[in-house]
Formats: sequence, structure tokens, C-alpha cells
Amino acid sequence: MYARSGLLSQRSCSSHGRECATPVLAAQRRNNSTATKIAVEFDQSTGVAVMRLQGPPVNSLSLDFLTELCINVEKLEMDKNCRGLILTSSQPKVFSAGLDIMEIYGKSPERCGEFWRAVQEMWLKLYGSSMVTIAAINGSSPAGGCLMSMTCDYRIMADNPRYSIGLNETQLGIVAPFW
Repeated sequence: MYARSGLLSQRSCSSHGRECATPVLAAQRRNNSTATKIAVEFDQSTGVAVMRLQGPPVNSLSLDFLTELCINVEKLEMDKNCRGLILTSSQPKVFSAGLDIMEIYGKSPERCGEFWRAVQEMWLKLYGSSMVTIAAINGSSPAGGCLMSMTCDYRIMADNPRYSIGLNETQLGIVAPFW
């Protein structure tokens, strides 16, 4: 049902796969938050999981949110019956508003480093996944939300002129990280 293209096969075998470090696991151990920011539904009969972002109001990519996303992707990767992942939002009108800037504003260099490692880990986990990944973009997706969708094999966006997508960092004069 889900044919893997040569590009996907080459990419999955690259150094971006599971052998990357998992710095967000340390954050998970400290995380006292019980609110689930990610809901996963896995259909055993199709081998497809649907991951719904549910961090109100706009699915901002906080350290906790990134940690939970990475852990869920890792769990799905370990399930050999899971062949595909659809990433979408349960929030109306927004897929993800991107990085939670308050995670780095006025924080220590150590905290900022931990946050940026978590962002990179999210990117690498989705980009290097052996599963077929699809971003079902059902709302606006600026900045980090756009980055998250670009790491998927396929992207489908709702046809609504009010929804936007893009790396708005460039409009603000901010250089995106090299990776």
C-alpha cells in the first residue's frame, strides 16, 4: 500500500536514523507535566498511526512537546507492524505555530542548548524515520511548524486561503540553524 521510493530508502539508511543521541529523554525524566500534548492512534490492520498534536492553543513546540513527540515516534519505530505515520493537528486552524520562544527567552545557555538539541532531535527523528511519514497540515504552519512538516516524506495542506506555511524567520532577519 505504501511504496517506498528510492529516496526514502536511501534517506532511511543514512546517518540520520535511530543511532542519534536522544537528549530529550533526560527532559522526559524531569518533566512533571501530566498533560498529554500528543495523541497517537495506531490501526493494526493498516499499519498506519495517526499522531495528533494537541497542545493548545497553537501546538507550540516547547521542550515538553518536543520530548513527547520524539518519544512517540521512537515507540512507533520500535513497533515493526507500524509502516506509516500521519502527523496532524487537533487544534482548529493551526497545524503548529512553531517554536515556543519563551523556552529560550531569558534562559540559561544550558537550557537554550537543551531546547535546540530537542528541536534537532525532532527533525532528525522524523526525517530519518523508516516509516513513511505524512504531514496532514490542517491549518497554518509557520516557522518550526513548517520545519516539522518538511521533514516528512509527504505533505498535504488543507486548501484554505487563511492558512499559511513558511519559514517566517527569514522575514524577521533570523537565520535558521544550519541543519
